[in-house]
Amino acid sequence: MRKNPRHIGSWITVLSVFLLVVVLCAVWKWSTSSPTGPLEAQLVDEVQVDLSGVESSVVSLWAVREKARESQISMIGCGVIVDSRGYVLTTVIPTPDIDSLYVLDRQDNKYAAEIVTTDEKLRVTLLKVDPGDRVAGVALGLETPALGDSEQLERGEGVVALGARMVPGSWELATTTGRITKQRQTLVVDGVKYRDLIQTDVLLTSEHAGGPLVNQDGEVIGLALPFVRPPGGSELTYALPINHARNFVRALPIPQWSDGPSGEVCSWLGAETIPLNPVMAAGLSIPHRRGEVVNHILNNSAVERAGLRRGDVITSINGETIADRPSFDRIAPQLCQTSAIDLSVLRDGQQQNMTVYWDKGVYVQGSRGGLAEVVLVVLIFSLMYFFVYRNIFDRVILFVLGAIVVAITGHHLGFYEQDQMAEALLTKLDVLCFIVGMHLVCGVLEEAGGLEYLAKKITLATGGDRWRIMALFCVLTYALSLVVNNLTTIMLMGPMVLKLSKYLDCDAKPFLISMVIASNLGGASTMVGDFPNMLIGSEVGLPFKSFILYMLPICLLELLVLLVFLRLTRSRFFRSAGSARNPLLEGASHRSSQPDEYQDCHSYITDYPELTDGGNGNGNGDGKHFFAAIRESLPKAITNRKALRRGLIILAGVTVGFLLSDSLNCPAPIVALVGGIVALAFGACNPFSLMQKVSMKDILFFSGLFILVGAAEAAGALNYISQFIVHLSFGNVLVLTLLLMWAAAFVTCFLNAGPATALFLPVVLSFKSAAPHHLYWWALSLGVCAGSSGTLAGATAGSVTSTMFDKFIKGKEPGLDASPMPTDTKGDKYGKLTFREFAKLGLPMMLIFLLMSSIYISVIYHL
Repeated sequence: MRKNPRHIGSWITVLSVFLLVVVLCAVWKWSTSSPTGPLEAQLVDEVQVDLSGVESSVVSLWAVREKARESQISMIGCGVIVDSRGYVLTTVIPTPDIDSLYVLDRQDNKYAAEIVTTDEKLRVTLLKVDPGDRVAGVALGLETPALGDSEQLERGEGVVALGARMVPGSWELATTTGRITKQRQTLVVDGVKYRDLIQTDVLLTSEHAGGPLVNQDGEVIGLALPFVRPPGGSELTYALPINHARNFVRALPIPQWSDGPSGEVCSWLGAETIPLNPVMAAGLSIPHRRGEVVNHILNNSAVERAGLRRGDVITSINGETIADRPSFDRIAPQLCQTSAIDLSVLRDGQQQNMTVYWDKGVYVQGSRGGLAEVVLVVLIFSLMYFFVYRNIFDRVILFVLGAIVVAITGHHLGFYEQDQMAEALLTKLDVLCFIVGMHLVCGVLEEAGGLEYLAKKITLATGGDRWRIMALFCVLTYALSLVVNNLTTIMLMGPMVLKLSKYLDCDAKPFLISMVIASNLGGASTMVGDFPNMLIGSEVGLPFKSFILYMLPICLLELLVLLVFLRLTRSRFFRSAGSARNPLLEGASHRSSQPDEYQDCHSYITDYPELTDGGNGNGNGDGKHFFAAIRESLPKAITNRKALRRGLIILAGVTVGFLLSDSLNCPAPIVALVGGIVALAFGACNPFSLMQKVSMKDILFFSGLFILVGAAEAAGALNYISQFIVHLSFGNVLVLTLLLMWAAAFVTCFLNAGPATALFLPVVLSFKSAAPHHLYWWALSLGVCAGSSGTLAGATAGSVTSTMFDKFIKGKEPGLDASPMPTDTKGDKYGKLTFREFAKLGLPMMLIFLLMSSIYISVIYHL
């Protein structure tokens, strides 16, 4: 078989462009890279640093080990007091053989130390000491330094490393000067990867372990890591950036630090609180004056998911009463060792209890790229979507190829490493589990013939009336898309509509476009109907029933508006009567350059012989024979009644599991995967045939997509998008929500629903303020739904429908009249389904959906 020269040319074009990007990145990296070796020795003596505000915050760490009834005491490093209530940060990781810890400050005051939490990957430990006596709320002997910004460092900047040197009976401060030789350095030592360390030529020893690295303004900009040395005996040394340590602490369940020069360093589970005062107690009708008032809740935080609201008064945590701010702070370290926290809150004068689940403050590293890296990632995305838009290749190939290119360039530029790519995939593993599970569950029903039976029943119910065909097929498409992926629904229902339009001598495109829009609405109504909601539900952890409660009503209303719009604007189409035969299927050829994106969509027509020959085997039947053939084949549609019964039971069980997943604390992707395994084992279907229902294209596509979005996030591109939307909203949550929805809609028109949702997810997660009723996520889902209905490229179902229709009019489906299609004297009325023709109906519906959704979101916001 000879290969298509156009296909070979497309490969050469795409690979050449991507190769050029990689080469340009390598050249740019080589030309802009700076030397990382030590600076001139004479410059070190010029370092002048004011240490007056830092010296008193350095403490030494002492370990007690009990061995053979003897106590061995040794100094293991030092740390920095970052809060006057007794919190100490260090890079020393206590070993399991240590029986107890204590610290000594500059006045030789001794404090027992408790390990709050340790992150061995980041190499940072947070300790808590009891400061003892207090004066005006400030601990005696515990002073805090000013913390700098490690992102603002410059090569050659002078620094001083502080450490602890043992002297008889005590310790003294040790100082060493040097300069920064590189602001960010990633290296692997003994199989452990350290990312974005500060590289210096300071001579660090064990005395400096955990001690502060101070800039010339007297600010702590890092914590020393003297034991991290690259292979080869290099004289370069490294420190953990203070921003990394600060972000690590912010992720812990500790109230925000309000006293001391360290300022606002951390927040408690995403909720900022203020002490209850008499004025607030009177305004909130609270009889007593104890507790903490929730003043602000961060988006997608653990307390937001638990149901905490602004204005709630926290009265107890894990059964301990909150009498004042000190009592609130005292229990904070205990929360770092638990994954569930019980809260008692007062809301509208009523006592309520809730449980907060969290993952012990997982530290999320910020973006590492600059403006150049952002431009590069945007360029790669633009090239990819240009090729997708031009239909040069199957989009799966393009996204996998794009992921490979961004992996190479990200590694060369140092902003996207292999472990980050693996993390981008592993953190989205639940989405892939969701897809696999639902494909297996729905595959049982498809194998049993249940979906085919429904399609044939609705075909018979139309009786050949165009309006009934439109209404019934749109409603059925919507209903099936509630639980069955809308792509599968369209590939099942499309052939029936195509054959009906053939015998009614009418254009099938209005039917197909309307069904695509109806399938988008059905997919948006539940968490399992389409990929965007699967992504949102699995990423954010929203319960299944919330999608039904918030999304189903507005989507049903928009379906009704779609039908009314069609009835009013296409009245001539529904009144037209045609012959029983479409003359366009009897003549010369019609070329189409659209690629076969989904090669297997012809199988649905092949499965229905009554759709290929009108019931008499020669393709020249009439409508009477067509409906008679369907009626005769209806009893045979269900091929495996046992599998159908079991499939319905499994689907019902999975649906119940979704509804109860929030109460059972079992994620919806796990429910879907368990349902898929049960379907595979007990679905009464051939397991190998059922496994073929799992689309490897979907898995490869989303895997490549997740890697690409991870690169955009690592480079900081998504942060720019987030800041742009936030600035346009002027801090108003409702305006921000509406801007998000409209932006998602217009991006989806060109990027497709799945990529657009994956792109906007981290953008929404970066929003600082939370919206009531999870409105950000409903706005994102509604925006993607509207955008996917606007253009042919907005939804995968649109691309598949276009391919299916193109095959049908060319007579290339097996069993159809193989004669080429004639030239249409009426122009392109019955030609292929083009981007422009879809947009004639899709874009007005998109704008109508957006206006309706904006009103809906505004009403919910004010509830």
